[in-house]
Amino acid sequence: MLNLEGQIGALYQDGRQVAGIYDWESHIILASTTVDGMKVYKPHKHITARSYWLVEPVEENVFYAEFYQVLLDNLILIDAGTVGIDFPDCATLDRRLNAPISVTWVSDSDH
Repeated sequence: MLNLEGQIGALYQDGRQVAGIYDWESHIILASTTVDGMKVYKPHKHITARSYWLVEPVEENVFYAEFYQVLLDNLILIDAGTVGIDFPDCATLDRRLNAPISVTWVSDSDH
């Protein structure tokens, strides 16, 4: 199992940032299957965050997400892809909401 941690995640819908997450953790497990006699590995990701913010109201729970770590005072893109998130509060905007959330990985991006 591989564990990654980061400080910030940006969430986009229709090409614009609508939300973000703070203090995320990603637990990645490689599962293997056999396809045409060859072993193939696929990552299964479980991501959580300690808090979030909304820039504008969100109606759908599917986002393009970018996950960042701070290294030497720079934001470094660690992972990106399509995720699903059910926020506990979708009405409060422009402030940090201290509520843990679970991020469901929908698919990998082309990065």
